[in-house]
Order: sequence, then C-alpha cells, then structure tokens
Amino acid sequence: MKHKSAIKLAEDKLPEKRYRHSKRVAETAMDMAEIYGGDKNKCFLAGMLHDFSKYDELSEMYQYVTRYKLDPELLEYKSEVLHGPVAAVKMREEHGVADEEIFNAIMHHTTGRSQMSLNEKIIYVADYIEPERTQPGVDRIRDIVFEIQNLDKAVYEITKANILHLVSKDRAVYRRTLECLNYYNMVKE
Repeated sequence: MKHKSAIKLAEDKLPEKRYRHSKRVAETAMDMAEIYGGDKNKCFLAGMLHDFSKYDELSEMYQYVTRYKLDPELLEYKSEVLHGPVAAVKMREEHGVADEEIFNAIMHHTTGRSQMSLNEKIIYVADYIEPERTQPGVDRIRDIVFEIQNLDKAVYEITKANILHLVSKDRAVYRRTLECLNYYNMVKE
C-alpha cells in the first residue's frame, strides 16, 4: 500500500481528531525509524492505520475475533484492546496489507507483547509519545526515546504506566500486556 492510499483510508474512516493523531503517530514513527534503523515505510503505514477500527461497533469487533480465530481471551475486552487486532485483520483481509511486520505493529499497538520486532516497538512507543500527547510522564518517555535512545526501556516504562493506570481504575490487564512488562523488565538495561 502506498502512503497516499493509507492516508486516504484513514482520512475517510476516522474522525478528524483521530485522523490527525494517526498522522502524528506515522510521522513520529518515521522519525524513530531513522534513529533506530527501522523500516520507515512500514512504520509510516502502521502508524497511519493503527487506529483504523477505533470506532467500530463492539459487536462487529467480537465477530472479527471469532471469524479470524484471534486470541479468544480478547472477547473479554472492549474497544481499547480490540481495535488493534481488528484493524490488523481488516488491513490484511480487506485492504491487502499483507506485510507481517505491519500486521503485528497494528495488532499489538494497544497491548504490547514480549519480543516485539523493532517496527512493532516503534509503533507502540510512537502512539504513546506523539507530539500532542500530554499524559503524565510522557516527556520522560520522550527523553528515553530521543536522548537516551533506549527503545526497550521506553517500552517497559510505557507498559508499566499503562498497567498502573488500569489497576488504578480497577480494570483487567490483558495477559500479553503483563508478558510485555515482564519481558522488557528483563531486557531494558
């Protein structure tokens, strides 16, 4: 898929605010790919398309999980977790984006996982640190990414912050997110 096609796909489907976020994620991901040696094209496409299913109906997302035999545990979660896997499947099955790295980057951008590829980590982090993000601690993560240049540490810190947020809201934590935390805790230094 060409950049223009991905931009049009996101622009046609997403509300303006989410489209602009996706564009910033794609641009941040390309900047990170330059620093870390990732694939700029794949990072742009995954960043542009990562939230494609963010506003899909929950019942439709559950149908995708079942139809495409995704992790059945996903059926216990709502859009915050489901939109990544559903968008990945839609890109592959309905829009011809067959590249495995793009698929995985979109699939795991909300949850992370252990042993992510370089491009997966870039999308996971870029989504969290794009320039309009203002959550507590984001500037510290940006320093880790751009000054210290330790992508694994950034993944760990983001995952830890996400889990602490979920626990503070008394929400369930997806198994792969816990696996991500444990794995990157071991390799972050």
